[in-house]
Amino acid sequence: MILAALHLSGQELPRRPLLGVMLQKLDSDSRRVMDYHDSTGVLIKSIVAKSTAEKAGFKIGDVLLRINDVDMKTPEQAVRYVANSDGGLAFTYELLREGKKITGTSVFEPMPFEQHVGIEMKYTSVQTVNGLQRLIISKLPGNEKRPVIVFIGGIGCYSLDSPLDDKRSEVQLLNQLTRKGYVCVRAEKPGVGDNRKCTPCNEVSFNNEISGYISAVNEIKKYNYVDSGRVFVLGHSMGGVMAPVIAQKSNLKGIIAYGTIGSGFLEYLSKTRRTIAEAEQMDPAVSETFVKEACECSAYYFADGMTIKQAVEKNPVCAEYLSVFELRSQDYNRQLYALNIAGAWKSFTGKALIMWGEGDYISAADDHRIIVDAINQYHPGKASLVKIKNASHSMQQAADFKDAVTDDGSYNPEVGKKIIQWLKSAT
Repeated sequence: MILAALHLSGQELPRRPLLGVMLQKLDSDSRRVMDYHDSTGVLIKSIVAKSTAEKAGFKIGDVLLRINDVDMKTPEQAVRYVANSDGGLAFTYELLREGKKITGTSVFEPMPFEQHVGIEMKYTSVQTVNGLQRLIISKLPGNEKRPVIVFIGGIGCYSLDSPLDDKRSEVQLLNQLTRKGYVCVRAEKPGVGDNRKCTPCNEVSFNNEISGYISAVNEIKKYNYVDSGRVFVLGHSMGGVMAPVIAQKSNLKGIIAYGTIGSGFLEYLSKTRRTIAEAEQMDPAVSETFVKEACECSAYYFADGMTIKQAVEKNPVCAEYLSVFELRSQDYNRQLYALNIAGAWKSFTGKALIMWGEGDYISAADDHRIIVDAINQYHPGKASLVKIKNASHSMQQAADFKDAVTDDGSYNPEVGKKIIQWLKSAT
């Protein structure tokens, strides 16, 4: 058994820092109790062991006032400031503790590397149109050439780098696949995790994000422990939409798509607003209004080309329905809407496994059938549809839509088992 976390000796991409605190905004009541009325400061609610905060001597209940003479006014601002620093750098700080100001100097502890028994972890990077992007690789020891699975995540601006939480579904799934002899690669989004100096995630376009993944796939094929003729992309949610587009510029052996989209974006939104209403157990009349308003507002934004501001001016309820699209750039949303998803699959001649969890209300069961039918019409026998019982959109245990909303279940290993079963015939 090996417990290892390896990275390239000439690593160009430094680890982000781990401040290791949970912060809370100071409200008027807290300021009154503390007899502190300055606008600066965020309250430290908890501290992670072995983190920068613990080693610097921060304590629960302290108010973090400044880092490097920069005022910390909100938790979000403090997180952004630290995230844009590099691990290993010295910094100064000012705290308020029991009415007294405390100053000091410390060093940003870098985020640790993931460690898993029997698995080698490699942290590498690839230059893309978006900047230098992190690749996180899990593999069995040694340099035997093995098939590779490149994991592409969903639409959100979140990191796949998870050294502090090995219970995440993505980590559990990829470790499950790694232990069966596959090299697994997590391709980080631009602007998240260690990719702080890339184009910010919320500014990158849909096409440029895909371009980054194409660069990653082509770079990975050069590694001496990768069988370049057996490269698979595992796309979760939006990653499943991107996978066939990636295949157009990088030869893939196969594609696995879980909880993805198979119809035009407005059609997809219509179907999933209905399942969201079902999951949240809305009254039928309320549900009908929810679906109608969501579809109308989405049509203003996507089909009519309005900005969110213009859509809200036309109908104020659109502020709620369209706020989710502000998480990504207008270019991203427009390019996604313009994509002909069936057309993207047409040129892919490899094998495809299309998966849907029966507790997944974020994607539509019908969309997965549409993809399989389209692929098999273009290339008979190439696509398979697998439904997973008791699995949510996030690959967690969930008996149904309601259960997926109300309970954060653990990873459902049946997802990995079905993928492994399919890979045996696909490789």
